[in-house]
Amino acid sequence: MDLFSKAVISALVLIVVMFSIYQIESSSRPVSQVSAQQADSLVLHYLENTVPNSTINITNTTPSQYPGSWHITTSVITNSTSPCPSYLIYSFDYPKYGFVFRVDNTYTSRCQIYGTRSGNTLVGSYPVAITLSYLDNISPVISFISKYGFSNVKVNAVYYNSTTYVGKKYSNVWMINYTYYNAPNNVTVLLSQINGTVLYPK
Repeated sequence: MDLFSKAVISALVLIVVMFSIYQIESSSRPVSQVSAQQADSLVLHYLENTVPNSTINITNTTPSQYPGSWHITTSVITNSTSPCPSYLIYSFDYPKYGFVFRVDNTYTSRCQIYGTRSGNTLVGSYPVAITLSYLDNISPVISFISKYGFSNVKVNAVYYNSTTYVGKKYSNVWMINYTYYNAPNNVTVLLSQINGTVLYPK
């Protein structure tokens, strides 16, 4: 083997060794420190730009299993006033994995409810209550949407421990209202918090 070949091989070996040392040092180097508030702010800003016009909340921030990082749980609700809002839970380990997130839970998406309605299942969020009222094929709701258009109708849901509606008392109930900006009236649906049973109209 001539001198030139030996020099090339030596140079390649040196490059491989140096790269290996760099990789080991990089992996053992601590992640730059950010506070929980900074991490929350950065994740919130990312989500606001990635899923605009959504309702986004940081629901929990705890030290991550990765040193120097935070495990951040967020709720993301899109199309919140449509007959079929989407409600998902995302989690981040920031800054360890940057803005790469995991979907921890999907409560409702694309007019589907994920989970069961058997036993004593509680309807714990307004996006699920709204979607249930749409999926239950309640005649006044279907007529209202057919008349004014799915994308034109606005829906909101409010939970009540106790309320009175059209002279009757209800407990643990979701009141869902379907509206259209120039409709002469709206459509109201009452769902039990337990299993989403339709209480009104019947």
